[in-house]
Amino acid sequence: MIKTVLITGGNSGIGKATVAGLAQKGWQVVFTARNHQKAESVKREIIAKSGNDKVDYLIVDLTSLKQVRDCAETYKKRFEKLDVLINNAGVCLPEQRITEDGLEESFQINHLSHFILTNLLLDILEKSDDPRIINLSSAAHKAGRVDSDYIQGMKPYNSFRTYADTKLYNILFTLELADKLKETGITVNALHPGVVGTNFGKEFGGIFNFLYTIGKTFMITPEKGAKTSLYLADSEAVKNITGKYFVRCKPVDLKNPHITPENRRKLWEKSMELSSL
Repeated sequence: MIKTVLITGGNSGIGKATVAGLAQKGWQVVFTARNHQKAESVKREIIAKSGNDKVDYLIVDLTSLKQVRDCAETYKKRFEKLDVLINNAGVCLPEQRITEDGLEESFQINHLSHFILTNLLLDILEKSDDPRIINLSSAAHKAGRVDSDYIQGMKPYNSFRTYADTKLYNILFTLELADKLKETGITVNALHPGVVGTNFGKEFGGIFNFLYTIGKTFMITPEKGAKTSLYLADSEAVKNITGKYFVRCKPVDLKNPHITPENRRKLWEKSMELSSL
């Protein structure tokens, strides 16, 4: 039976490589993007290269919680099932930006929008024979912290601190959701894709852009960065594995002292409050 996957941020970088990899395997692949023209171009490119015409997309801007809710509803109207959800989209921004929902943008994109999308798709995921949720975190989570007063990022802004915090939230969300879903058969795992040479962080410009261009020589390709996502989506070896963090297709221990049951609970409660679920 053909499997169906939804991948956020699938029109570039690791997301695009994941879309291409699962299309090559014959999956029905649906990805999200903000721009119709770019999404259509990626769709045509992947269909041409893979010979798989079961590739489609949904337009959604993760800085709008309304669009995220609409995306979940549209998906359920257009597609009969969902076997795997890959929460791939992420940003690291040069300055603090506030969304139309009154939230710090990187917090909303990296965590809250995926929190909402995932919860709204649990009902269709549960119908799958082998439902999986995969959250892209980062090794940057090791530097992340949880401050109960500033979970939504509304504090003196530091780009990399905020990014690290949101990547920690990806881990906390993964662990808490895995625990809540342990009786449903839905598995939830997180991963670090590696240091990948993409357009990530391109908005910084200046000296950062110069250093990033030099450093890109030592980074892995998006295709290599997608390997763990593809492994968690497709491998029988992880069919019943849940609540783990993977690096290079292997589970590794989590050592950040902020990864506690109490912080998992606090993040969940705050996310529920902000999303009005």
